[in-house]
Amino acid sequence: MNSWKANLYSAVAVQVMVTATFHIVTPFLPFYIAELGITGAGELSRWSGFLLGITSLFTGLLSPFWGHLSDRYGRKPMLIRSAASIALFTFCTSLATNIYQVLIFRILQGSFSGFSPAAMSLIATSVPENYLGYSLGLLQAGQVLGFLLGPLLGGILSDFLPYRRVLQLGSLMAVMATLLASYAIHERFEPRQPKENREATTSSFFSWPSYIWVMFTVIFLSQFATRGVEPLLPLYVRTLVGSSTALNTFSGVAVAVQGISSVLGAALAGRLAPRAGYKRLLILNLLCAALFYLPQGMTMNIWLLMSLRFIQGFFLGGLLPLTNSLIGLLTPAEKRGSVYGLTSSAFFFGNFSGPLVAGFWSAHFGLQSVFYVAAALLIVNLIWVLAGVCGPAKRGDKESGLEGGHKRARA
Repeated sequence: MNSWKANLYSAVAVQVMVTATFHIVTPFLPFYIAELGITGAGELSRWSGFLLGITSLFTGLLSPFWGHLSDRYGRKPMLIRSAASIALFTFCTSLATNIYQVLIFRILQGSFSGFSPAAMSLIATSVPENYLGYSLGLLQAGQVLGFLLGPLLGGILSDFLPYRRVLQLGSLMAVMATLLASYAIHERFEPRQPKENREATTSSFFSWPSYIWVMFTVIFLSQFATRGVEPLLPLYVRTLVGSSTALNTFSGVAVAVQGISSVLGAALAGRLAPRAGYKRLLILNLLCAALFYLPQGMTMNIWLLMSLRFIQGFFLGGLLPLTNSLIGLLTPAEKRGSVYGLTSSAFFFGNFSGPLVAGFWSAHFGLQSVFYVAAALLIVNLIWVLAGVCGPAKRGDKESGLEGGHKRARA
């Protein structure tokens, strides 16, 4: 096997294990913190949203720092550091005796993570150029698979084992990922000097064209809405199934089914967009995703809830690929790296603030109201896209840009 293929498949395997460990706590986090003395329904909602969101905040804040170190010292050391940190702080979380210790360990886990950017950078610099798209796509599939397996494993295992033991098993999986990254991934690293100084980068940050901030808002609101619902799903599922012995399994499946259809939806959107139009398909996905949130807040049946989430996933899965495609088509090739760096922060900040605000909102207005707010935010996004984006409708369109006299760029 070629060395780059061995690197790629090893990185994908590590990606699956690290991501699964990162998300293994999702289906039972509210019940775990209840064991630590947080018992009120409102407090459980607030703490669940806050603990899941705070990790994304610190991941977003520290990712540029770890990216700088990977350019200076190599990507493989960053992979090992990230996997080992996730193993360590997941294990520490299993030993927590109060909610504030869990908070500290979640902050540290977010601060020292950042596996995916380092893995993408390593693969992008080690595979043949004609295999770049295939390789990064496979790595992304590994991340999605880990996101699906984590909640599913966490839900199933926690129905048979104590929550602390499940976290320890997750930590062991991350230890295995660390060893695999250490011995199976190889890198020939040559440090590169940055082409632009910090002053130039800072100056350009404040002079981005208007369309970038439009897409920044689209990504932020999409993540804010969708991620705000997820940490509250276990509590909502409990209202539907009561004290069922399979409560944690139902919670894990409710999260995982949408992830499965999201993968399929992303692939389908990528195939349809060149013919149907990127903007048109983005609007359709936003509308359908919003409409499928409404019955989720009304249903009293767990199977109907999971069915609705599965169908909705096809539309939610297309949001980020379509948005990122529009960004690429609207942005000159030499500026895409900087623009994607900026818009990725919208992704992390949406992941942070969505669960945080949803937790406080549900504590005052009820769990069902979170679904209605998520639908409203996606409709706002739809209106924002209609008013602000004049993207290339189809492949072959020569001009794209923003309506209302904003900057235009060649597609």
